[in-house]
Amino acid sequence: MSYQPLVSLGMPVYNGQNYMAATLDSLLAQTCGDFELIIGDNASTDDTEAIGRAYAARDPRVRYHRNESNIGASANYNLTFEMANGRYFKWATHDDLCAPTFLERCVAALEADPDVVLALSLIHI
Repeated sequence: MSYQPLVSLGMPVYNGQNYMAATLDSLLAQTCGDFELIIGDNASTDDTEAIGRAYAARDPRVRYHRNESNIGASANYNLTFEMANGRYFKWATHDDLCAPTFLERCVAALEADPDVVLALSLIHI
């Protein structure tokens, strides 16, 4: 790949049809648009493949990869990470919505200080 996006989003997924489209919509609506989104489908048996292929067909930032067989969660996470080309990386689960400024604010924090190695949103427990 000759182009290196600022951020790679890795979405390892298995049978994620229920929430995947809403999550993809939230990621594609980010104010920081310099990213690639890698969907790593772990041989889903529901409509995950159709959803992933449809999003990849309509947005060049989305890459869809389908494993021939289920390789297990850990291996699928690793594979999705290995396919990334961005300067920064974020896991994106199929059922986690992100606010439109999420990536922009995380990248700003990372770029502001070279000693910062992690940026994430506030977590309420």
